[in-house]
Amino acid sequence: MDTEIEFFNTVKIAAEKLVESLVDHKSIRLIIHSDADGIAAGAILARALSRLEIGFKVSCVNRIDESLIGSIIGDECSLIIFSDIGSGYLDVLKDRMKEKEVIVLDHHVYVEANSDNILHVNPMIQGLDASKGVSGAGISYFFSKEVDKKNIDLSPLGIVGALADQQDKGEKKNLLGLNCIIESDAKNSGLLETSIGLLFYGYETRPIAKAIAYTTNPFIPGLSGREDKCLAFLKEIGVELKSEGRWRAVRDLSEEEKRKVFSALSKHMVFEGFDPKTVHELVGTVYTFTREDPWTPMRDGREYASLLNACARMDRPSVGLAIGLGDRNTAFNEGEAILDDYRKKVSEYLDWVRTNGNIVELENVYLLRGDQKINDRIIGVVASILLSTGALKKQMPLIAIAKSDGRLLKISGRATEELAHMEVDLGSVMMKAAMNVNGRGGGHDIAAGAYIPESSEEEFLRMIDEFVGDQRKIGVHSGDKD
Repeated sequence: MDTEIEFFNTVKIAAEKLVESLVDHKSIRLIIHSDADGIAAGAILARALSRLEIGFKVSCVNRIDESLIGSIIGDECSLIIFSDIGSGYLDVLKDRMKEKEVIVLDHHVYVEANSDNILHVNPMIQGLDASKGVSGAGISYFFSKEVDKKNIDLSPLGIVGALADQQDKGEKKNLLGLNCIIESDAKNSGLLETSIGLLFYGYETRPIAKAIAYTTNPFIPGLSGREDKCLAFLKEIGVELKSEGRWRAVRDLSEEEKRKVFSALSKHMVFEGFDPKTVHELVGTVYTFTREDPWTPMRDGREYASLLNACARMDRPSVGLAIGLGDRNTAFNEGEAILDDYRKKVSEYLDWVRTNGNIVELENVYLLRGDQKINDRIIGVVASILLSTGALKKQMPLIAIAKSDGRLLKISGRATEELAHMEVDLGSVMMKAAMNVNGRGGGHDIAAGAYIPESSEEEFLRMIDEFVGDQRKIGVHSGDKD
């Protein structure tokens, strides 16, 4: 509890720093990570700043590079807020932004680099769980609530960020840690209801067959991305698809029908040669935002997160940000179209991997070379899906590589919870290996990434394989002591 108090004290100090900037009429530059969590965080902060009637500019970025640093230095804004990004670049910020006041609101692995002009808010500093216990959006929510208690109505976006970062790691696929405070705020404000149900994408909005087809986490072989096959599957097990002329959604299924679908899916997974336990990932806590209109993606927490994720992955973060800011017309319609294109892309990439057998087994990790075939913004998603299917039989992380802009490679690493329990921490591995080749990396224990020079690929992979092996040895010895 003392660690939580310490964390919230830093949040309070950061909020006071923002309020001081209002007195001095300082303009603000908001830098957010261009993923679903970062977009949700950006929407929270943008709405909070708008309510203060202060001028600000928002930039969505994948990484902090020299181009971004240069634009910030040349900007008139004297207060810079980084959200869901920045902790892994503290040394760069300390060296290059001495004339700027900086607030970093992040939950990723951080670099040790203290500076009087940088206020760093990260629960990892206090030893709190930042990979499963709170998201970037969650930290931005706590910050905004400290600025003005009225911002409690932004709590649903904090939930969206947590679900986007797949922090629903409780026994019932529920949120944990500091996220529980956000959940409580949302419920007490009448903004959120929770229940236990099937977690197909489109729980409230999509026809059942489409909901199954749109579900990729876990990936259901032969059904994910194949609406025609899902229709045939449901007809075969005797589930009614329509009621009074309207396509039924997952929420319309009776408990008996839900059990029937679950049982049939388990058998289907066995037939396809995958671990049937994977299907249990489809049952858990449903997060419903009561103020959102029925039959819209924003009413379900995971759908909302998926919509923002698609916007980020398809390099349209501004559309996701507009949705987060409340646009339910133009931006929402664009977002729906982007989501459809995104899911087609993911399905294409997965088919390419399965057809070409691009996964190589090293000593301690699996390696997927996406080369120029897989978009660097989507390579991490492909890695997550491949790991979730259970098709990779050995308990090892999956490291995926795709070409990025310039002469850089984008590296995405994914691991299982079991590996995390064995002391594997991909965030620290990525950070250390990337720095050794003049790159930059970081993240969390089971999901991390890096950008490295193309010329250093082999050396980087050698270190990743070695570092993961070292961590696993430590994990084995720790287990012996227990």
